[in-house]
Amino acid sequence: MKKNLFIFLLGVCIFLIHKKTYSQKINAHVDTSSILIGDAIHLTLTATYDPTQFKIQFPSIEDTFNHFEVIERNKIDTVFGRENNIYTQKICITNFDSGVWVIPPFSFNIKPLQGKESFSLNTDSFQINVNTISIDTSKPFQPIFGIRSASMPLQHIIMYIAGGIIALGILIFVIYYLVKKYRNKNKQASNQIPAIVLPPHEKAYAALDALENQALWQNGQEKEYHTLLTDIMRTYLEEQFSLDCFEKTSSEIIAQVKRTKALSNCRQYLRQLFETADMVKFAKSKPTPEQHIDSLKIARLVITESYKKIKPIEEPLTK
Repeated sequence: MKKNLFIFLLGVCIFLIHKKTYSQKINAHVDTSSILIGDAIHLTLTATYDPTQFKIQFPSIEDTFNHFEVIERNKIDTVFGRENNIYTQKICITNFDSGVWVIPPFSFNIKPLQGKESFSLNTDSFQINVNTISIDTSKPFQPIFGIRSASMPLQHIIMYIAGGIIALGILIFVIYYLVKKYRNKNKQASNQIPAIVLPPHEKAYAALDALENQALWQNGQEKEYHTLLTDIMRTYLEEQFSLDCFEKTSSEIIAQVKRTKALSNCRQYLRQLFETADMVKFAKSKPTPEQHIDSLKIARLVITESYKKIKPIEEPLTK
């Protein structure tokens, strides 16, 4: 009696251990067993197990197997449960060969997470009848229909018309904008007052008048006065006779003047003008008021005499 009770309890324990350890289930099913050529078959693979106890790998199904072709392969969906989760993958397949074909069993690889060896479980196989379209051979064959033009839906016609109107409106706006921009540009150009370009001698006279009106040397700014005076003369010589003056020393400028025929009578005046300016700027000399005035007169004299050599002046210059 005790021996039988022991055997019974041992069997119950083994059953419970086996149930806890191998509590997993795999399954496969199809939504139909008979199709016409090219129709879809929905194959569903399901695995139910505890992910803390097992790791199950779904079968890898090739794109073509036993005359069946995979049309769409969905991802594996998961439904979480209290103890076990349900993992489902849906695969859409078809067949283009008439006859009776078998969807073979698929193998799930199961690996226990408690150190035990992996094993495999297979699904059931399914027999699928692939039928052709029945043809009534008692009736004569009909000719192939010719190509028929399909009428465009009203909604599409309205969309095309609206799109054409919008495109035309955009084109008109772009043309209007470009034409207006071009006209405004030409109008601005025509309204601009052309800049008055004075000849070099008139430009120099105007600069000397402005310098005289500043009264710089009268206010103790002798250096600034002579610096501006020589700059006016350098500018005149460059613009009127194309001499390089601003990058040259006073002696170098006088050397260039020697080679300019129109300035032959003005060389000594220019030497006096630049030497006086150099004494003020570099030796900090203090010229007398008469020397300041003479420098300005010399500048006007050089401009007048040199310009006469280029173009005789009808009216006497009073500068």
